[in-house]
Amino acid sequence: MKKSDSVISIFILAAAIYLSGCSSEIKFPSVNYSSSNEYHAGQVVWRDLVTPDPKLAAEFYKKVFGWTSKQAGTDDQPYWIFKSNGKPVAGMYKMSEARKNAGGEWIPYFSVNSFDDFISKSKTAGGNLIIKPNDLPGRGKVALLSDPQNAYFAIIRSSNGDPSLSEPPDNEFLWNELWSNDVGKSSEYYRTIFNSQIEERKDDARPYIILKNNGKPSSGIIKNPADKIRDHWIQYVRVSDVAATEQKAKDAGAKIIIPADTSIRNGTVSVIIDPTGAPLALQKWPIE
Repeated sequence: MKKSDSVISIFILAAAIYLSGCSSEIKFPSVNYSSSNEYHAGQVVWRDLVTPDPKLAAEFYKKVFGWTSKQAGTDDQPYWIFKSNGKPVAGMYKMSEARKNAGGEWIPYFSVNSFDDFISKSKTAGGNLIIKPNDLPGRGKVALLSDPQNAYFAIIRSSNGDPSLSEPPDNEFLWNELWSNDVGKSSEYYRTIFNSQIEERKDDARPYIILKNNGKPSSGIIKNPADKIRDHWIQYVRVSDVAATEQKAKDAGAKIIIPADTSIRNGTVSVIIDPTGAPLALQKWPIE
């Protein structure tokens, strides 16, 4: 799971090449499939997988979660949509061939009200604008940023509102968690840029920060359990049986980096790395 600075640069360049060069002919899926036209600033409303091997990734997520995938972009600018039971749940784009040795990564998209205000707050708080705002047909305005400790995330103003804040079914995304090397600094940065409320809990004797917007939990922040790894946003997928899904993932080529263990959240969590190098968490919910 180690990533050198050169690999980080590879990822950013790949994202920049893709997002800044998107053709107006590509129709992106909406992030909103509810009847609501409301916006939920500070909440994660979409995820994209950047990967060196889309075919391998598509096969893996189909075997493990039953997701289907379909190409929406052009051959020159490929983009895929993952669906669970016919519902779009995420997207995927490919790193360039010259950068195919870089590992994959899931990128969360946070809803924001104002790009100018948000980017200004982020800059003042020490963040960086990696890819300037772009309008993606069918989706809305997006931009890619990094926080002061090099965790990457995207922001979005959806074309037709955000998804409703409802509990997801199994095999869909459940939660969004930052693995931080400095929880205090990360908490202050995200509290500032999202104007979030902070709630501190204990997670297996470790401090666990929950960011809330309008009283609703949006994300978690925890001390990075991995040595010598930059900060990462880790995505959680809800599953009914963690041990069974963990084995299914292993059989499909994943590496298990934190196996389900009764000493960690009552054995309801497992962290894996998919065959293309993207970390992902499995979570049974609610915790028993």
